[in-house]
Amino acid sequence: MGISARQTENGLSTSKRVPAGRREAFKLKALHDFTSCLSRARNFDESLHLALMVILGTCSIVKGALFIEENGEFRLRVSRGLPPGIPPVEKSRELVAALRRSSRPIPARRQTVSGPVRKAVDDIERAVPAFRVDHLCSLTTRSGSFGILVLGSTLTGDALTPMQRETLGVMTSILSTHIANHRVVADVSRLNEILQVQVGENERLLEGMQEIFLDTIRALAAAIEAKDPYTRGHSERVAKISVSIAKGLGLPEEDVQAINIASILHDVGKIGTSRFILSKPQPLTPAEVREIQKHPRTSFDILSEIRFPYPNVAILARDHHERLDGSGYPEGKTDRQIPMGARIIALADTFDAMVSDRPYRDSLPLLVALGRLRDCIRSHYDLGVGRIFFQGLRREIAGEPKEAPVFTTRSMRYSPEEALCFIDGALKELD
Repeated sequence: MGISARQTENGLSTSKRVPAGRREAFKLKALHDFTSCLSRARNFDESLHLALMVILGTCSIVKGALFIEENGEFRLRVSRGLPPGIPPVEKSRELVAALRRSSRPIPARRQTVSGPVRKAVDDIERAVPAFRVDHLCSLTTRSGSFGILVLGSTLTGDALTPMQRETLGVMTSILSTHIANHRVVADVSRLNEILQVQVGENERLLEGMQEIFLDTIRALAAAIEAKDPYTRGHSERVAKISVSIAKGLGLPEEDVQAINIASILHDVGKIGTSRFILSKPQPLTPAEVREIQKHPRTSFDILSEIRFPYPNVAILARDHHERLDGSGYPEGKTDRQIPMGARIIALADTFDAMVSDRPYRDSLPLLVALGRLRDCIRSHYDLGVGRIFFQGLRREIAGEPKEAPVFTTRSMRYSPEEALCFIDGALKELD
């Protein structure tokens, strides 16, 4: 299932010796194995065991332990290479505060490590003298601290590579959300046993489960967007616009939800694109363009392994850069070959990209972006999608209805009067 220690030691532990393409393949393989083990596990304990095995294999580490918060302390739940009976770690207020401040693996041997973290490490090493803690990872979400991942030294004794640290950070972020979701699911199950006759309450809890599922998806998207500060929040904005258009077109709720999830995850394949390309302030070379154009297919490869409750999520993410006239990628599809959901995401993605800052340019003024969209809606996107987009944008700028903004942001540069005049003209052209 996971990447073996020998694989890591022989070819992937030192980034200087490994071609960039192979390093990205390593990260994708590791994350694919990690998410697969979580989704295929028969129960929560098995998912934690498999997650620890994949993490240790990815980092070429022999010993490790996973402590889960229980009754106000961090108790050992899963370990590898360690004896049973390790005592709990005190969940002090100071330790929780230190863990919440760190979103990356904490090197336990650094002089700058905080006092509470040092105390936790010392307590573990006193309980297991043969265990040398090299890294401690916080399993934390916005709703609380759920555990600690403690890792020993690598097989070779070398420090973790930047690639391994980055992959480990993404894994712990996903694992934190997984544990948090398990807690909520367990609570919901207990409530259902007590309140099973209250149908209305059950419906609310099911809606809450939907939010938990979306939070997991958002956490994965945020982990990917963390590679590029210019795109943070991009997926959420694209999803809001896409859902608004889908509802405006009257699509079935199942299709709307599929579009929502595909929008949030449409750029997940960029985990395989180098940070240098994503943040390059100069125009990309032809080779760099070809490299970044691989991300829709990579998104499909990752998402097709996940059993989503909605149809065609992976296909919509793959096709969001296709264009009606065949000028898109990765397959150069045309017209009806492109699903409606992908057409919607394509327009929303292009619009948000134009009105957002990028490494190579500042955001475009709203009217400039709208002009470019209007000029290529028939050839690149979809006439019906474009019409609903402009109608929704017009209502928002005109202040009706007075709801949270979907299409506009505070940073946009435009005059409401000029924008409304332009949109009215564009709508006439699209009739």
